[in-house]
Amino acid sequence: MERARRLWDDSLVGCPELILAADQADCLTDGGVTRLLGWLTTGSGGRPVTDYELLTEPAADRDAIRARLRRLKDEVETRRTYRDLVAEVWRLAESEWESRGRRMAADACAWWTTRLQAGASIQELVPPRHPITYADRLGFEDIFSERDEFVLSPLYFCLSGGQVVDLTDHVHIAVSASDLLPVRKVRDAAFVADRLRVLSEPTRVHILIQLLSAPAGVMDVARALKMSQPTVSGHVKVLQRAGLVQPRRVSGRTVFVGSRKRIERLLEDARATIARWD
Repeated sequence: MERARRLWDDSLVGCPELILAADQADCLTDGGVTRLLGWLTTGSGGRPVTDYELLTEPAADRDAIRARLRRLKDEVETRRTYRDLVAEVWRLAESEWESRGRRMAADACAWWTTRLQAGASIQELVPPRHPITYADRLGFEDIFSERDEFVLSPLYFCLSGGQVVDLTDHVHIAVSASDLLPVRKVRDAAFVADRLRVLSEPTRVHILIQLLSAPAGVMDVARALKMSQPTVSGHVKVLQRAGLVQPRRVSGRTVFVGSRKRIERLLEDARATIARWD
């Protein structure tokens, strides 16, 4: 990662350009890395960089992601340095992929195909922490009205909820190939505990209830609940980081508003994450 950061020298986190590079190489659904490494050697072919609208990415990141792809297409040294990084990571992963991953991904493909052909929607089938379940919060809730097609890839090397990337002619959706790995149980347990921790303190919940019933500033809440201003301020910061309250400017002052929708989402995420193991 440090070598990648030095290569790009920008503010982007991770490697969002990798999906675009694979799309350029027309190998997003390949079971191997040969064509991707081939494209990173030559940079030939692929659609114009400007074709990628990237509606699923934060608006502030889109130009930077396209700039990375443009460098891969235009700069030989950048492309070959990046190719060497990808090849090095792949050498570490290849034996695990060949011994277990490829088979698990193929089984997952069959599972998804069966359920999608039976009429289930992608929104119904993705796991609770998948970005599709947060589409409204992430700003791409209308992506399936903008795009007619999607391609789904079950990922063996996946410890997150998954990924959604707008490639303009379709949406690429990545999901975990398996929910059965022991590490996923550990991560699900940590996820639920972390999500519910914000509601585990009675005073904080009391403040949240107050802000749901009447938007108010910190001092207003402190007076209404007979608490100190630092106590209320500390709890409001925790609630704001969790997305359960949002600040609003009203008549030149800041008030906080409780979000019923975000509270329901938090509780549903926790419920659905546990229920998936039933």
